[in-house]
Amino acid sequence: MADHETTWGDHPRTTVRLRPGERVTLCRCFQSKNLPFCDGSHREVAGRGPVTVVVLQEEPSESRGVI
Repeated sequence: MADHETTWGDHPRTTVRLRPGERVTLCRCFQSKNLPFCDGSHREVAGRGPVTVVVLQEEPSESRGVI
């Protein structure tokens, strides 16, 4: 599982460290009991689905148009 660290101030700020080939689904509804990761709680909050992040195994080719 990805390493993560959250700092609390006016708003929580989380840094997630991913390894090549790793994939995580991050919570955007702030209802997950497993923040920063999604636990499906967004189903109760309209319009706030998760975001999935995938780290590529290799550097993307410029010819693919991937940034």
